[in-house]
Amino acid sequence: MLSVMYGNFMVNKEIAITIQKRALSAIVELNTILSDVNGECSDEAFGLIKRGVGLSIGRIQMEILEPLYRQFPEIDDLAD
Repeated sequence: MLSVMYGNFMVNKEIAITIQKRALSAIVELNTILSDVNGECSDEAFGLIKRGVGLSIGRIQMEILEPLYRQFPEIDDLAD
């Protein structure tokens, strides 16, 4: 069984693909926040929201997706 370690937890490839799909869906949802608020709030508020969205996406990428892609590079659609 191929697996990836998350702390003390192991996931197999099937679960890794499920995690990937949900993480990518979360990124899409976070991006829609920017569309929803663009032009509806002050530039300052938009900047704060944009920063929060960016930090959240960065954490999803680095702490969820990157560990999966190190173990299962074949599921990374953006890999060369």
